[in-house]
Amino acid sequence: MIESRGTDKTMRMRNILLCVAVLSASQAWPQNDPPAWKKLDFILGKWVGMAGEKDTELGAGRGAFSFDLQLNDKIIVRHNNASYDSGVRHDDLMVIYLDSPQSAPRAIYFDSEGHVIRYNVALPSPNTVVFESDGTQPGPKYRLSYWLKGSALDGRFEVAPPAGEYKTYMSWTSKRQN
Repeated sequence: MIESRGTDKTMRMRNILLCVAVLSASQAWPQNDPPAWKKLDFILGKWVGMAGEKDTELGAGRGAFSFDLQLNDKIIVRHNNASYDSGVRHDDLMVIYLDSPQSAPRAIYFDSEGHVIRYNVALPSPNTVVFESDGTQPGPKYRLSYWLKGSALDGRFEVAPPAGEYKTYMSWTSKRQN
């Protein structure tokens, strides 16, 4: 009898593990799907840029950022750093992801000041992407936009009070780094 119980437990555990493996495999993205990030190709790479001297309360800024495909092309990670004439330094990280291959991209942002912003991502026209805070968090709304203008990648960060209109906090022009 003792041996039978051990075998029953082993069989049950094996069946549970098999079910978990089957369910996990059904959620995995097929390797032969076309890249989900094709419309975001224009932002991939390393960029350097400057914000105009009147664009922020911190003064003129200089910075660099990159957008890189990672985790077997399942996410895009943006690393960003900026320094301002006022002496302030800002660092942030953003991860762009898909809930499923058919879903619209989403993003989550973290910065050195402790902000966390969840973004919905829209691609309103070719070579343009807009990250807009998803509204689940209390407080201001945020919108971050990038658009390719010739060989430059321009950007704008906007803030709005909960029931108000967006106002530009800063804008910049970036050049691809070789």
